[in-house]
Amino acid sequence: MDKNRICRRGASLLLCAALLCALSLSAFGEEAAPAETAAPIVTEAPVSILDEAKLTELVEGFLKENSIPKDRVGIGFCLPATGDEWFYNPDTWFYPASVYKVPLMMVLAERVGAGMVSPDEKIAGLDLQTTFEYIIIHSNNDYAHEVRKFLGGDEVWREEAKQYAKLADGDYDPDYMQYCYFSPRYITNVLETLYADPERFPRVLDCMLKADQGHYFRLPDEMHVYNVAQKYGSYYDNQNTNWNHTVGIIYTPSPIILSVMTRDVGNYEWVIGQLAARFKDYALTLEEQVTPFVEEREAQEAERQAAEQAAQEAERQAALEAERAASAQAQAELRQRIETREKQDRADRHLKLSLVATATGLAFLGVMSYVLVGRHRKKKRYEGYRRRFEEELQQESLKRGRGKR
Repeated sequence: MDKNRICRRGASLLLCAALLCALSLSAFGEEAAPAETAAPIVTEAPVSILDEAKLTELVEGFLKENSIPKDRVGIGFCLPATGDEWFYNPDTWFYPASVYKVPLMMVLAERVGAGMVSPDEKIAGLDLQTTFEYIIIHSNNDYAHEVRKFLGGDEVWREEAKQYAKLADGDYDPDYMQYCYFSPRYITNVLETLYADPERFPRVLDCMLKADQGHYFRLPDEMHVYNVAQKYGSYYDNQNTNWNHTVGIIYTPSPIILSVMTRDVGNYEWVIGQLAARFKDYALTLEEQVTPFVEEREAQEAERQAAEQAAQEAERQAALEAERAASAQAQAELRQRIETREKQDRADRHLKLSLVATATGLAFLGVMSYVLVGRHRKKKRYEGYRRRFEEELQQESLKRGRGKR
């Protein structure tokens, strides 16, 4: 078999292998395509049980009746049972006065609960229980200053207290860190954290429940029916600005969180008490809606989670199938490469053997030609020797014949 024929056969084999490889790759590519899955259909959960327009009307109607400018009051209202929030001037920053003592003591309480501060610790000579009572119930400023120093300074505890709110760093006014200004949104978020996990902040709510009996949120007689955990703040600064606030939890059948912050509002304690009574009344109108609303939201949340889990499982299965298909394709490609390489190796070996056989044959012919030519030359040489010998014999015979004559 000549070299060209071998090359043509090898090329044919390679072409066939390439075609088979292309067909295999195409088949595996089809298998690897993940099946389309239908997107889960989830009914949207109800947005809020609160009527924002009604709440705005409630507040602005009260402010108008009492000739209070709208920009002097900030309010945060939350119904923890449903997680709904409503705010009025939510991102106006107020000097909080003694309201700052709530997140301050939450930081201390959390450190105690986490074992960072010993339960037997004394601060400025006071045991922890007395410290909490002095600062939250009696709003003692001197011991609050001692706690601020004990916690590492104002920048430390204020930064640590950010974790209790849902604000991003960019949402904070610079006055929060510099002068401890609070917004209704911030302090309402802080109270939500306190309400959701009171064991994380031992003593804080217990002391707030004992604070300011008969004042602020408890000022209206109708509020005496309910437990109220509150903290007031009142400060008249050197710029003749009068800051007065109260924040807390009113334990109606479905408790509410309320923050009322005011700036230069006359008769402020009465204003704060009246707003608390109005929000209490509004919360009571929601009682019949709370349970079915929560049940519907929980059912829809369960449905959403189930659909999400199903989608995740389908995605996981699709990923597994794609991985299996990719693995099968890789194995097929590897087998194809091995087979192609083996065919190429066989063709190469065959070609090498053919070349070796051809070279061997040519060498043999060369040797035989050399031998035959040598023999022919040797024969010719011997024949020449014989002719000369015979000629010499003939001449010798002729010489002897002439001598006899």
